[in-house]
Amino acid sequence: MTNLFAYGDFISHAGKPLKWKIECDALTTNDWDCLAHMVMERQKTPFSKVEGIPRGGIPFANALSKYASGNDKDMPMIVDDIFTTGKSFIDYMNENYPNKLSAYGHRWVVFARKKSNVHPFHVRALFTMEG
Repeated sequence: MTNLFAYGDFISHAGKPLKWKIECDALTTNDWDCLAHMVMERQKTPFSKVEGIPRGGIPFANALSKYASGNDKDMPMIVDDIFTTGKSFIDYMNENYPNKLSAYGHRWVVFARKKSNVHPFHVRALFTMEG
């Protein structure tokens, strides 16, 4: 069994040392479905499709995909499991949408280690750490 929270010495995607981490591999399919439902209670604008930032965003994207409009006129939703520094979003956008504005797409994460809904990220989080 994997614990959702783990103490230890870890390195973030951006190379930042961390003393604990959130291990989203502990979440079940039912957990992801519930989190997707929680997003949809807040997401009022339709989105064409859902793209998960590898690796952590894939199960979240899978759970959210049933809510996609399929309409190419709607922007995509880009999701990840955890927001620490924003590097994974920057890398993903540079690789997949290099000619789009930095605010392109609807963006969600489950957990944010810091406020994430600021430029250039514009990422909404279900759960955000204080301060």
